[in-house]
Amino acid sequence: MTARPLFSHRMKLHLRAFALIAFAVAAPLAGAAEKPAAAAPATAAKIYAPTDLDGLRAAKGRTVAVEGTIVKQGESKTATVRYLNFTEKHQASISLVFFVSKGAGDFTKEKLTNFVGKKVRVTGVVGEYNDAPQIEIRSLDQLKLIP
Repeated sequence: MTARPLFSHRMKLHLRAFALIAFAVAAPLAGAAEKPAAAAPATAAKIYAPTDLDGLRAAKGRTVAVEGTIVKQGESKTATVRYLNFTEKHQASISLVFFVSKGAGDFTKEKLTNFVGKKVRVTGVVGEYNDAPQIEIRSLDQLKLIP
């Protein structure tokens, strides 16, 4: 009498596949216990002047803090984007950009006009549009009034 195999070839393939999937799921979880949790993005140590265009362009893609007085508020022709500028000519400084559709009603003209003439510190990621540096504001909490 010959012994029958405990598992068929097909069952062995299914068990191997299950083991690989279980390992793929468990391995990152096991490593997570060993690694410290990622820290929240640190507040930028350096505070940039809004007219430090070379420094801000070099910081593209990184979180920075910018401090200055808001001089002007405006919006795009389609009224879908609003902005705050630190200088009369937006090319002379970094711009703060607000996409109305992302603001949950917070990016109204009235609310943004309240910042004009006031000194603020803004924290955000430096981006660029038409070779001009900008920070997209996702929440008004990114702007702090400075006495």
